[in-house]
Amino acid sequence: MFKNLVNFIVCLALGVLLSVYVSGIGGLFIIILLCLAFIFSVILVIVSKKTVNVEVTLSTSISSKGEQMEMEIHISKTTILPTSFIQLTLVMTPNVSTRHIKQFKFISARRFGDVITIPITTELCGAATIGISEIKLLDYMGIVTSEVDVKDKDKLSDVVRIMPELRDTGMQAEVIKATSENFSYNDDEEEESNESAIGLTGVAGYEHRKYEVGDPLKRVNWKLSSKKDELMVRLDDKVVTATQDFILDYPVNPTADRAYYENADKIIEASLAMLSMLLIMGYESNYTYFENGTWQTVEVADESGLVSLQEALAAIRPAPVMSRNEIIENADDRVICFCTCLSNMHGEISTYSLSKGCSLAVTEKSGIGKICPNVWKINDEFEFIRI
Repeated sequence: MFKNLVNFIVCLALGVLLSVYVSGIGGLFIIILLCLAFIFSVILVIVSKKTVNVEVTLSTSISSKGEQMEMEIHISKTTILPTSFIQLTLVMTPNVSTRHIKQFKFISARRFGDVITIPITTELCGAATIGISEIKLLDYMGIVTSEVDVKDKDKLSDVVRIMPELRDTGMQAEVIKATSENFSYNDDEEEESNESAIGLTGVAGYEHRKYEVGDPLKRVNWKLSSKKDELMVRLDDKVVTATQDFILDYPVNPTADRAYYENADKIIEASLAMLSMLLIMGYESNYTYFENGTWQTVEVADESGLVSLQEALAAIRPAPVMSRNEIIENADDRVICFCTCLSNMHGEISTYSLSKGCSLAVTEKSGIGKICPNVWKINDEFEFIRI
């Protein structure tokens, strides 16, 4: 802007010199023309500020990863005059991208305004905010600028929910062994219960037999199986209503960049992958996550519950740090926390030292080591590795 002002003053000076030393009428004509152009340009800035309105909409409210969508910028005005230059600065969370330049200028000359369409690619799961962070009006000569103060700022952005993928990771033996301890029957009752006579296995209490293909895995007596060195299943119907508890720990990161969103994307999909594994085994789970300003816990008992959770996590946003600290500190040894933190988030990571013995699942690329007794690392193939 300063450079343009200097150029304008130089042009006026040249007009004065021309009128004095060459042609008085010619020089005066140039001076008047420059002044009129400046005045008209400034008037258009003032008029545009009072008559122009900007609104952002998205072509869809929910999307899968890797899909194309459109951001539409609606420019409306209440005058037939063209606008001054309108400079828009785009802003979007790192889980979406665009090839369009983030800051651009244009003039709206149509009677009722214009619609600018910008292609957007959805890349990582969770809620993505797409909008305009700043609107400036510039006169045609680039000397005067004015920011537009939009009354309804909510109309300057919109949100798209991006669905996490359900990864097929197969049955991972180490995960099954670790989580099964919290499920199905209370295996300590095998020698304490007198509800039935000595069964086929010769063990006092409930009747057992060797595992056969098709038997529900939730009936496996893991304690007895480890003693027998072969899978043993109960024949009775008495179950302990124990479930695996999950917490999605997705804290707000003030310096969140693309790497943080990539890490969160992998953690969210890894948690769904473990849920899927447990459902195949016939186990139910409770899943706690932060939504709409509060912590929600949902029960995942079947495939439809998993799909409903998948849809809910499409709208996931980071949780306030103070809110998640209390949740983590109360997590006991029956809880697996899927943590999106990176190694540079020291304050958030240190919370796990105050927990009641929960297990922790992090990605290999997070840089987090064994900060508590039971830590799982997730690689790029979504394999869970206990460290």
